[in-house]
Amino acid sequence: MLQLFRVAGIPVRIDPSWVIVFGLISWSLAAGYFPRVLPDVSVGAAWLHGVVAALLLFVSVFLHELSHALVALEHGVPVSGIRLHVFGGVSEMEAEPPTPRAELMIAVIGPLTSFVIAGLCYGLGRALDGPPWVAALTGYLAVVNFIVGIFNLVPGFPLDGGRVLRALLWWGSGRQQWATLWASRAGIAFALFMIALGGIRAVAGEVIGGLWFAFIGMFLYQAARASRALVDIRARLEPLRVADVMAPAEPAVAEAPPPANAVAAEASAWQAFLKLGRAEAGRLAVVDGGRVVGVVSRRDLQDALLERPDADVARRAA
Repeated sequence: MLQLFRVAGIPVRIDPSWVIVFGLISWSLAAGYFPRVLPDVSVGAAWLHGVVAALLLFVSVFLHELSHALVALEHGVPVSGIRLHVFGGVSEMEAEPPTPRAELMIAVIGPLTSFVIAGLCYGLGRALDGPPWVAALTGYLAVVNFIVGIFNLVPGFPLDGGRVLRALLWWGSGRQQWATLWASRAGIAFALFMIALGGIRAVAGEVIGGLWFAFIGMFLYQAARASRALVDIRARLEPLRVADVMAPAEPAVAEAPPPANAVAAEASAWQAFLKLGRAEAGRLAVVDGGRVVGVVSRRDLQDALLERPDADVARRAA
């Protein structure tokens, strides 16, 4: 993964899949959109407009994700990076929002940013008395950003609308895990709808558009299932302390100074799970009173998950 730059200390990275979708969008604009709205455009100019439009589209996606990241930081949620990928982008937050209000604010700012960009592009297109390609470019960006904003407001996790739904359910019930479970179920339902719609469009002759809908649906389905699985994992691990699942430290390790990337013995095993998700080594030192007292690994957490009965999880999430 290629890191481009940092904004407010947040690294911005591009997934290799981004190159594929960038090429496809540039091609579709150069071969379809610009020749249709600009009948006299040359092949070279159409490709230039297509590449510029695709770049500006990804700038819009970046600004959408940056708004999420900045509001998350304001509410005390650490952000490890912004990643642009084949389906758009994601702000990689290292922890859950602390309150339903924080979740709501973090979620709604993304679609609002897309709507603002759409409005600015529409206004520029109407205000500028430039060549026809300017109106074509701003018109495209206005429409696409408006669609991005609307699509993200669909109330299915992990879309922004699903996070809004989770925030409202959490606010009303006081149970974050229960809210996540139902928002994830809504996300799975919407993903299946997208897959079915994509199949119908493909059978009707819109093969490329239908396949794209189906691919997005499959991506959302996997993401929603993963979110639902995290509810299960959190319910199993949160009641446990790291000290309950760690392996004791070897004498040589115990005498060494604690490493920077460590977890407290009294912290929940769920916190260790989150830290291990970002750790390259696959294990963390466990500290207590400034001393290394043990080591916790992914295997330790897997064993702890196997020992937690499903009935307990069901009662916590229901």
